[in-house]
Amino acid sequence: MTEYLVMTLEDENAHASQSPKAMSELIEETATYANELRRGGRLTDRARLRPSKEGKRVCRRGGHVEVRDGPFAEEGKALGGYHWVRAATLDEATELATRAPALPTDAIDVRPVMKGAVRADKEAKPGKIFAVAVLGRAETEEAWLEVMDRIDEETRGCFPEEWFLGGLRLEPPGHGRRIATRGDGRATFDGPFLESKEVIGGLFFLRVTSIEDAVRWAGETPFVTHGALEIRELWRT
Repeated sequence: MTEYLVMTLEDENAHASQSPKAMSELIEETATYANELRRGGRLTDRARLRPSKEGKRVCRRGGHVEVRDGPFAEEGKALGGYHWVRAATLDEATELATRAPALPTDAIDVRPVMKGAVRADKEAKPGKIFAVAVLGRAETEEAWLEVMDRIDEETRGCFPEEWFLGGLRLEPPGHGRRIATRGDGRATFDGPFLESKEVIGGLFFLRVTSIEDAVRWAGETPFVTHGALEIRELWRT
């Protein structure tokens, strides 16, 4: 089995306009979907992210660390949640992804996992957990891959052991697919998807007291020299 990350790219304006009842139903449907994946032996990890307006994006510009406040809705959408799944092929992973609950204006990306692991007790202890997306910007997928390789090489061993809960690196967007609603159904498109200013290349998880602590740590790492880090708190169940 190969591992894939199924990412829900939320239309945050559409989500904000939903009634509490509608959002509660969507959350319940998503929990049911995750339980079905788990019972089938398909689920490695899953989580829902708090709105991007609560997040921070850290990068280095001209020798200075720059911290931007959210929202970060690239092309009108932001990462709203993920399911880390196991499937025999990309086609099978895509079929699993088409079942993921989402609003009609959301999109779902399916990307193979290059490497990664997550602690089984990731959510076993109290405290805040932050998902940190590794972002890279480039004109071509080949150039983007070079950026990700450089980040990977220079950040090995930089994670604080007491905070680090695991993470993953993704294959390039050209190896993945995007699912979007078209009319009464869902259509599937092959990658790459480099239309966004910054494209996610990986995701890792930190248990840390505050987002400010995560930002301070991020600003001292090579991640922000070659790319950017988007830091978002996870909803806790």
